[in-house]
Amino acid sequence: MKILKINTVLLLFFLTNSLAAQQIKTFSLKEAIAFAMENNYTLINSQKDVESAKYRVKESTSIGLPQVSGSINYNDNLQRPVMIIPDFFNDPTKNIELQFGTKYDGTMGISASQLIFSGEYIVGLQAAKKFLESTDINFFKNKVEVKQQVANSYYAALSAADGLVVIDSTLRITRNLADETRQVYEVGFAEETDVDQLELLVSDLEASQDYLNNQLLIAHAYLKFYMGLNDADSLILTDNMESIIEEKNSSGILINPFVVAQNVDYRSVVKQKELSMLQVKLAKSAHLPSLSANLNYQTQAQRDQWDFFKKEGIWYNSSVFGISMKVPIFSSGMRHSKVKQAQVAYEQVEVLEMQLLSTLGIQFSKAKNEYMNAYAVYLNKQKSRITAEKIYKKTTEKYTEGLATSLDLLNTHNQFLNTENEYINAALS
Repeated sequence: MKILKINTVLLLFFLTNSLAAQQIKTFSLKEAIAFAMENNYTLINSQKDVESAKYRVKESTSIGLPQVSGSINYNDNLQRPVMIIPDFFNDPTKNIELQFGTKYDGTMGISASQLIFSGEYIVGLQAAKKFLESTDINFFKNKVEVKQQVANSYYAALSAADGLVVIDSTLRITRNLADETRQVYEVGFAEETDVDQLELLVSDLEASQDYLNNQLLIAHAYLKFYMGLNDADSLILTDNMESIIEEKNSSGILINPFVVAQNVDYRSVVKQKELSMLQVKLAKSAHLPSLSANLNYQTQAQRDQWDFFKKEGIWYNSSVFGISMKVPIFSSGMRHSKVKQAQVAYEQVEVLEMQLLSTLGIQFSKAKNEYMNAYAVYLNKQKSRITAEKIYKKTTEKYTEGLATSLDLLNTHNQFLNTENEYINAALS
């Protein structure tokens, strides 16, 4: 009895943990996209890139601010150096040995420096800020890509689910017809080929059912991955394909003009062009002098006994203030070549910008025409689907009444499934 109680408790424990780990979540398409914007792995890393770029700006700024450092040095002269000099006080013809310095010495110092002018610093700071802007654009571009990935996965899941509804319904009807036909055949009022054809239909539908179930699992797995969800979670999608298509069509997607400045690829190239121009300025700034100031303070003590911290001990102070200027004079053409390289790179980006402008215009016109054609095909396939379903249901009724053959049923069934498949493909396009 005790063992039974223990097993029951363990079973309840594992069931509770399993239910806690697996959560059922419902999402519309907009909710799925909004969730992905906060939890997608690529976007999380992209956000980290933006954060890193902000610190890069701070790093570049700090180069032009005061730099202060301290130092402490301690020496124990285990064997002090010996110098041989003439004995000037007694007999200059003889030499004497002298030891200089003390047994111990210590030094403490602090130094400060300040950049006063540097063309490279000014341009470098501008480049760091442009890099931050470029990182923001890349982050936005990643958002657009993730949004499209989530939408495509959402559409794929809806289409698989819609296909399953049709297959399940058709399979149920076909199984019933196959059972009824077999019973009629057994009493001699139907042919064996009628039974075989219906059982073949059932077999094909079961294979299609397994395929769509797998497609649905794959679509949900991709959707959860792009959203940043746990794979153990279950999804319930609240939107349907028709409402999404109608909402998109009524949003004025065909009316809105193409604004190239809003295109993320164009914005990225523009920012790349600005960075290339800064590279030209950076190369030119190498011709300018740089000016900096520095201040050093140092205190030193020398002892024959280790008594650095005695109050009466003497520390010798020294301080230095200086200004230094570096002036580039001659580099055998090296700096000039760097400027030319940067200018060529800038011109290449200009060509890339012109190429992109031409490409984007063509792509927009093409996408607009393709969307119009795809929507027209979708409406046509939607009507064909309704008609084919009506024909299939009518033929099924006639078959049960003995007014249609199994071949008629097979043909209308195939026609119905083909139009359903064409409708789903048209919706996804």
